[in-house]
Amino acid sequence: MSAIVRYVRLIPILMAVLALPLFAGLSCSDDSTVLSVYAAAGAKPPLDEICRRYEEQCSASVEISYGGGGEVLNQMVLSRSGDIYIAPEQGFMELAVEKQAIYPDTVKSIAYMVPVIAVPAGNPLHITELADLASPGIRVAVTRPETTLLGKYAPEIFAKAGLSDDIAKNIVTEAARPDSLLNMLIMGQVDAGIIWHFYATQYPEDIEVIYLLPEQLTGIGEMQIAVSAYTDDMESARKYIDFITSEDGRAVFRQLGYFVDYEEVKAFWH
Repeated sequence: MSAIVRYVRLIPILMAVLALPLFAGLSCSDDSTVLSVYAAAGAKPPLDEICRRYEEQCSASVEISYGGGGEVLNQMVLSRSGDIYIAPEQGFMELAVEKQAIYPDTVKSIAYMVPVIAVPAGNPLHITELADLASPGIRVAVTRPETTLLGKYAPEIFAKAGLSDDIAKNIVTEAARPDSLLNMLIMGQVDAGIIWHFYATQYPEDIEVIYLLPEQLTGIGEMQIAVSAYTDDMESARKYIDFITSEDGRAVFRQLGYFVDYEEVKAFWH
């Protein structure tokens, strides 16, 4: 399935997001600015919409570089540039702190993500629980532990359920990123995979998800934002973070399937 087709399927959701009210009580910088953002690809749908509104309501423009959490962090560090870093998972923000690439006191949480089993729409192989991933012939995909927190959680989840060896026999690929695993599901290259829950909202015609039992999970993802250590405009960077983490900004994330309140997550993991 082409990227164009997948984008078209996102249009109804994006149109609903566009219908949300503009940001109230917004505080903008006095001068025209250009903000450079290094962001996780998993934040792209809501972030594109929020940044559109930011540019519309403020005398500022936003240039966003998307990629894997570690990829964009390395770009920011190597270029010693950028105003904002958005990490897909808390592990990457911890790495950013270690690299002294962000100001730790500016870190804020944006959204929360829960690991789920994803299958193609219609669930043709009738996968309903974790043990089904160990059934003969099931092609399972996971993400790489060195590039994603989700890739670390998947084997932990399998081990906790006592299914490591059985599921390992069915793992046919390790994707670099969750969105790459999503594409494999849509293209029919795999039968099931462990990804974040919000993709079901963004691609409802392409995939279905099966939530794991709370006791089966070993952790969740926490998307975070911080001011880059290389910024030349701390004030604008902080205001941009306030904009994204405002109630209006959180509403955009919620509309696109993310959890924005930790209390919501407690129903799925504790």
